[in-house]
Order: sequence, then C-alpha cells, then structure tokens
Amino acid sequence: MRRIAIIPARSGSKGLKDKNIIDLCGKPLIAYSIEAANKSGLFDKVIVSTDSEHYADISRSYGAEIVLRNEELSNDQATSYMVIEDVLHKVGGSYDYFVLLQPTSPLRNEKHIQEALDKFEKNIMNFDFLVSMKKSEFGEDLVKMIDEDESLKYFDKDFANYRRQAYNFYSPNGAIFVAKPEAYLQQKHFFGAKSISYIMSDIDSVDIDNYIDYLLAKTILENGK
Repeated sequence: MRRIAIIPARSGSKGLKDKNIIDLCGKPLIAYSIEAANKSGLFDKVIVSTDSEHYADISRSYGAEIVLRNEELSNDQATSYMVIEDVLHKVGGSYDYFVLLQPTSPLRNEKHIQEALDKFEKNIMNFDFLVSMKKSEFGEDLVKMIDEDESLKYFDKDFANYRRQAYNFYSPNGAIFVAKPEAYLQQKHFFGAKSISYIMSDIDSVDIDNYIDYLLAKTILENGK
C-alpha cells in the first residue's frame, strides 16, 4: 500500500515558545515524530507542513520533505482539516491512506506506528479511519461543566461510592490519526462508526501542551521510559 505521513508544525505557539522545535533531551521536539515515521519504514513520503523556513530547515535535516503553508494556514484559525487538505492537494499522487503524526507526542515511536497501521490495514475493508486512544483518568460522571454560578449542579451522583476502576472510558491521545484521503476530505474529521481505535499506554500517550507536560516527557525519556 502507498502511505504518506503528515506532521503539522506551525510556528508561534502561545504556551511554550516555539514548542514544536523546543529542545527535548538534545533534539528538537519535531525530530521525534520525523524519526519515528522514517524508522517505521512504511511511508512513501514523510511531510512536514509548516509556515516557518527555520522549522523547514530543521525538519529537512532529520529527513522530512516540506510543504510550506500560505498565510491563511499560519494563524490560530487554521484547522487540521485545512492543513491536511492543503498537503494532500500539493503533494498529489494516489495514496491508499495518510497518517497524521502530531509533533507533540514524542513518546509515540516507530513500533506504535507499525502496530497501528497493521491494525488499520487488517480492518481496512470495514473502517476508513483509525485514532490512537488512551484510557481516561476520569469517566463521564466526573467530567462536567461549571457555569457562571460556579455551582456543582451537574455533579449529581454520590461520588463517595464511585469506583473509577469499574468503568472503561477512553479519550484520544493525539499521537496517531489514520484516514483514507477521500473519506477524510468528505467527512472532515477522523471519528465516528467508521473509525477504529488503537490503544496506547499513559506513558506513551504523553502530549506536550504546556510546561508540565514537557517536564513529564523529559523525565520519562531521561529515565528510559
């Protein structure tokens, strides 16, 4: 099968400055995803979509091809769909499916990619998408809104007797998304009945969004996971 990996890397993050290229144990963060994709040996192309020539130079040095975004795709309002559509249009060619690898998941490695794609291909007649997931720390009873009155009116159970272990809830971990191009361009997201899950551990699911996440990933890597 023909496959491409897409790694989105916009510059100018607001939380951690230059998050996608921040140094993590001696390498820029984005290098972990590029290297995992290349080491998997599964892709015809490993493509980084970025709005930054600096990010592009770093990505090339680790073995990625580059798709530069236009100004419209370089701001906070640009959606994942818009970025992926842009890459698919510019790359051209015919591919059985693409894999979105967000650079903020440095503990997702080539083995995870190989396992996820193997699962997807074994089920490709029945599913158009795959999304990596992790077991959720909290079930739906423990995740509710708090309105402007700051009351707990939506938390209406006796939590003294709540046993989290009795429930199996999962949430996307942001590490691996797989889709057939035509199905994705039509649906514009990866979820639903035609999407199959790939479960990952809590450690491998670390997603760097803030400084605490960064310190956690750094500690795990320094201690050999």
